[in-house]
Amino acid sequence: MIRSIKGKLSVKVFLITFILLGVACSGTYFCISKLLPTTYTKLINQTTETAAIQLVDQLTAYDNLSDCGEALSDFSKETNAIFWVEDQNGSVVYPAGTSTETEIISGDTAITFDEDTPYIDVNSSGKTTTSFYPITLKDGSSYTLAVQVDLFVVQQTTEVLWSIFPYVFLMIFVLSLLCSWIYARYITRPIVRLSKISEQMASLDFSGQCSMEREDELGCLAQNLNSLSTSLSTALNDLHTANDQLKADIEKEQELERQRVEFFSAASHELKTPLTILKGHLAGMLNKVSGYENHTEYMERSLAVVERMEKLVKELLYVSKADGKQKSEYKTADFAELVRVQIATITDLLEEKKQRLEVNIPDRLSCEMEPAQMERAIQNILVNAIRYSPEGELIRVSLAEADDTVWCEVENTGVHIPEDALSHLFEAFYRTDTSRNRNTGGTGLGLYIVRKIMEMHHAKYGIQNTERGVLFWLKLPIKQSTFNSI
Repeated sequence: MIRSIKGKLSVKVFLITFILLGVACSGTYFCISKLLPTTYTKLINQTTETAAIQLVDQLTAYDNLSDCGEALSDFSKETNAIFWVEDQNGSVVYPAGTSTETEIISGDTAITFDEDTPYIDVNSSGKTTTSFYPITLKDGSSYTLAVQVDLFVVQQTTEVLWSIFPYVFLMIFVLSLLCSWIYARYITRPIVRLSKISEQMASLDFSGQCSMEREDELGCLAQNLNSLSTSLSTALNDLHTANDQLKADIEKEQELERQRVEFFSAASHELKTPLTILKGHLAGMLNKVSGYENHTEYMERSLAVVERMEKLVKELLYVSKADGKQKSEYKTADFAELVRVQIATITDLLEEKKQRLEVNIPDRLSCEMEPAQMERAIQNILVNAIRYSPEGELIRVSLAEADDTVWCEVENTGVHIPEDALSHLFEAFYRTDTSRNRNTGGTGLGLYIVRKIMEMHHAKYGIQNTERGVLFWLKLPIKQSTFNSI
């Protein structure tokens, strides 16, 4: 239980408030019960004394005692006190007809009148007070005014206070409980809300808000906490965005580095093989090795090797420029005519492999592009289609316009590409022939160059297997955007 009290502010506030209210109310009631008799007695005595002094002053204006009846009657009505008048011998002369026997003046005091005794014997029970005031009339006669104040009412009031104390205590207990609960709830409820919001903020959850319409310090604290939560949430979101962007940049840089390493590794391999061949030819001829006597034949072979190396170097230079993020200069050109020209350049290859050509191209199809770059891409696609198709197969080329987009398809039949290789075809130096035989393929940069040109023109592209063979497709926007190419 002690741990529960220490761990909850509402319980602490409730207990402290309950104890303070109980002590304050009980102490107040105790002080009233103690101070009331004294204060009440003092008030009655002062009131009676003041009235008695005024009565004495009035009586001095009368010639004899018989004329003082009206003033004494008024004093009796005003003070409601017991009084009598004695002469110089101590005999009671007022009120008249007083017996000399013992007469009960009140329930608390017994006064004995005796003709032979010059004073009044007052036996007080402790609940009355008696005061004596000398009186001198105009005729020179002297008397004594005796005034007796009854304090029984004061004693009764005190007894009543103590008799109802248990009920008052019960009422104080109940009211203290109720007031403490209301006060504790009013004070601690907003603090508990703020505590929950701060716990959420500590766990980096800034979704909670303090909805308190207060103008005091707690309301100001709630507004400040909301502002802090919003600021931290914004800062954390910005930090997450920057962190994600940083991760993406790092991953992109790592991927570029990996591609760069792979590119140079493949380029070195592609250059090493022809250089080794060329070196062997030259060394054999210079050293007059057997079999190399026909210099003309081996010089021709060496020239073919050099030409392949030259082609590879040119493609490497082109790739280097394409990766340089140069600004593209688009202009409107006839894409249909461009495709027809490239088809004309590969006619000899078609006849060599005895392949058939099916063309579906409109008379004119204008769009924005870089004609030189697009010519290279279309040429690479057509050459690959012819090269990898068996003899006697069909090469189909189609071109159309739809939704402000140029659709181009090149399909070669009689061959399929493994599904796991399709996603790698546009990578640099990638070839489905793992032996990298020169007789079955080129440098491995043809489709990589196509990829760079397609990205430069913001075109969508891809290669997929069909029922009859392999299909290359591209979707080129007729209008190019104004930002730079990759």
